[in-house]
Amino acid sequence: MTTLLSLPPWFPLHFVPASNLVGILPVLIVGGGSVLVLLADLAVPRRGNLVLPVISGVVVLGALGTAVGQWILNATNPVVFNGAFADDRFALFADFVVLLTALAVICLSPGYLRRRGMEEGEYYILLLASLTGMLVLSGATNLIVIFLGVELLSIPLYVLAGFARDEPLSQEAAMKYLLLGGFASGFLLYGMALIYGETGHTGLAAIHQQLLQGALSHSFDPMLLAGIALLSVGLLFKVSAAPFQWWTPDVYQGSPAIVTTFMSVATKVAAFAVFLRLFSATLAPYRSEWEVPIAVVAIISMVFGNLVAVAQTSVKRVLAYSGIAQAGYILIGVAVGSPDGTQAALYYLAAYAFMNTGAFAVLTILSQRGEDCDRYSQLAGLWRRQPLLAGLMALFMLSLAGFPMTVGFFGKFFLFSAAIHDGQLPLAIWGILTSAVSLFYYLRVILVMFTAVPDADSDTAPTLAGLSLEGTAVASSTAASVGIPAGVVVVLAGVGTVVLGIFPALIYTLLQGITVVHG
Repeated sequence: MTTLLSLPPWFPLHFVPASNLVGILPVLIVGGGSVLVLLADLAVPRRGNLVLPVISGVVVLGALGTAVGQWILNATNPVVFNGAFADDRFALFADFVVLLTALAVICLSPGYLRRRGMEEGEYYILLLASLTGMLVLSGATNLIVIFLGVELLSIPLYVLAGFARDEPLSQEAAMKYLLLGGFASGFLLYGMALIYGETGHTGLAAIHQQLLQGALSHSFDPMLLAGIALLSVGLLFKVSAAPFQWWTPDVYQGSPAIVTTFMSVATKVAAFAVFLRLFSATLAPYRSEWEVPIAVVAIISMVFGNLVAVAQTSVKRVLAYSGIAQAGYILIGVAVGSPDGTQAALYYLAAYAFMNTGAFAVLTILSQRGEDCDRYSQLAGLWRRQPLLAGLMALFMLSLAGFPMTVGFFGKFFLFSAAIHDGQLPLAIWGILTSAVSLFYYLRVILVMFTAVPDADSDTAPTLAGLSLEGTAVASSTAASVGIPAGVVVVLAGVGTVVLGIFPALIYTLLQGITVVHG
């Protein structure tokens, strides 16, 4: 303490109040945890060691516990670092979903990496680094912080996409993701530059005030509108919305299944968090200018994603085009712009985390040495070999399609209701029609599992937590490679999909009264 007091007044520690550090505590825990895992990787064996996943899991649990504590305390002044970061309940809810998804991925990772021969310590380092960027992005209330969060989120994912170093498809996915991601970042940065040039501010609160003055005088700045459009392009790329989705199918298919699991859910949640913060709060005065374009993008995403998914022969590509369509549904909540739309979008993001994480978890468990589970033939007759896995996969497909008694049904119900209450009936109609189209390819997966004849080599597929064909416990090395944590993840995802489909208020009541702080 004496040393700190004797430091010159310009020393950085003099300018960081404790309240600011508490406000970003989940970010500090995960960021510091990535450094801890990096150091631990130097001291532990590369193969067959659970030290790194255990440390990573403890780090994520610590950040999750901190976020829960912040939610309970419900601070009256949620903005820290002079308005650059928000510690509000909106950001905390997004943090919950992202951290739970990351925890599920960490539980799935050891068995998958062992079977695929990719047990490298840098996997967990990159995973936590990307997670840090997602936590930054969910609470960012400054354009500079938003850009830093996007890049910190993206760069580790570029590497993770090509983590299967010996597979050309994985290397192709990483290269496409890197090139198109850099291109989208250029749009994002150029849009921020135009907004800063026209408003003179990077803080979202100050930008909101400038837009409010312009809206009151009915003088809409064309350059500012151009900046908003370019900013939207960069964010739409991250959420895989059409027509900026061209990277999604190739990257989802080429990346290792465990990376695709993390990428498909956590990235979308973090990107939509900042999307909602910008459009529901900061850019609200200009709603008449961006409402129709966002609605058009939502419709294009729903139509394109669902129609093209029908023609796919790869399961991972089917889920990729499904993700494009799901982005369109969530964009309905953005286009509505009201608190009901924001709450419906947040609910659907939580529902999507259960559904999609569960679906990809099944593919991760079924993946074997040398290849991921990506062909319909690998799912053929799954109910004969592993009825529990087949039943859970069918549940996730039905939920993604929006069947009643599943969390996906209420997610779409809340979004369509918000659109109707806001007077945007066409959006709800397009959503209902495209959901009907999606039944074809979701039910196709179920039919393959329950009616098709399995291949001769399909009996070697891993079992879920040691459950054999008849459901009795076995001690095979293949079952051990899957592990109990992976089985727990997929079962909990199924339980959440059903329970939240019967009792949607468990999540929706948490969203009541959430206000989006813009700085």
